Amino acid sequence: MYQNILAAVDDSAKSRLAFKSAVETAVAFNAKLTLCHIKKNTIIYTPIDPSGMLSTTYIFKQDFSSYMDEELEKYKEEAQKAGIKEVEIVQTYSSSPGLAIAEVIAPGYEADLIVCGASNKSGFDRFLLGSVSLDIVKHAKCDVNVIRNGGKK
Repeated sequence: MYQNILAAVDDSAKSRLAFKSAVETAVAFNAKLTLCHIKKNTIIYTPIDPSGMLSTTYIFKQDFSSYMDEELEKYKEEAQKAGIKEVEIVQTYSSSPGLAIAEVIAPGYEADLIVCGASNKSGFDRFLLGSVSLDIVKHAKCDVNVIRNGGKK
């Protein structure tokens, strides 16, 4: 049924559960697995620059580069040990990770299933910041599997 599975991963416990589910599904369907990590841009607006002349915008890139590179390689090795023949890693920057995954990366890699972890945010935080998994569910054209507890109650 599924041929190309995209697992959206970061360094959270829910993401680890999503990865495990994606691996199980990829093994069951003999599917390709794409591991996707989005590094979030943080934009900071300042009213004036140090010279006092113009307003400026600074974009700080959250940089877990070496840490996440290592984690993604570990995920890839684990997936290959589980028997998945084709495992690919994709990383990019975006100020809206959920939209990037749903509208750009998943279609670009021809994903027919996206697996992601449920958000840890609730209430006001979710209202202000949004939820990556919610954005994926709202905007993806393919099936989405959101892992909350990894099968545990």
